[in-house]
Amino acid sequence: MNTGFSKLGRKDWLILCGVMVVGFGWLLIDQIFLSEVYQRFIALSVLLLLLFYVQFIIIKPKEVYAYSNSLAMVCCLFIVIVSVIIHVIIKHDFSYKSLLILVNACVIPYVSGGIYYLTHKKK
Repeated sequence: MNTGFSKLGRKDWLILCGVMVVGFGWLLIDQIFLSEVYQRFIALSVLLLLLFYVQFIIIKPKEVYAYSNSLAMVCCLFIVIVSVIIHVIIKHDFSYKSLLILVNACVIPYVSGGIYYLTHKKK
């Protein structure tokens, strides 16, 4: 089993950008539909789980763990950069919610990859 990273191609990047745009868009509009923070966090987790699972289904990586490493690294770096820019530099309101989103985005690729691995094992 490869424990490193998987090289992301153009298709990978396009789908990952789509996942990030949908997830970020959800963060911008979820306050309209859900009033409690825990509800928004659960909804974001389910949405990301489904989107990453769809990405695994579309890409069909040979090394699921290495691909999950790559997705998690890119997502974590993206969220750290966005959180610093928006919540530290612009709004000055960094809170635990940003850390929860970061942890969520770093763990979900592994959970989705695990589900993909279990449901698409080669016989």
